[in-house]
Amino acid sequence: MELKLDHIGFVVKDIVKFRDYYMATFSCRPLSAVIDEPAHGVQIQFLDTGHGEMPLIELITPTSEKSKVTKFLQKTGGGIHHLAYEVNEINDAIEHYKSLGSIILGGIVPGAGHSNLPTVW
Repeated sequence: MELKLDHIGFVVKDIVKFRDYYMATFSCRPLSAVIDEPAHGVQIQFLDTGHGEMPLIELITPTSEKSKVTKFLQKTGGGIHHLAYEVNEINDAIEHYKSLGSIILGGIVPGAGHSNLPTVW
């Protein structure tokens, strides 16, 4: 199975504040506007790390108490949340990682920040 690191997801309290911090500190630049991702109850924004196409930084903030990342933010104060990989066949990848003991946190949904490609947590 071929996989490629697509982005590193950071849960933050305030996307604008952390975007500005990453821009000033690491010379990142925004690759997208802030995007509503209703399937996961979050807003996201992608930043270029300056190393070509990938990996990107994804800033994530919950939009409600029911968001999939609200408890993470409350418990940790934010930080690295996930590594996201691009795969050739999502269903094969799900089965492969389940066989290794990985936990899949939901069904396949179109990723609003990912050109509506199928995504899974």
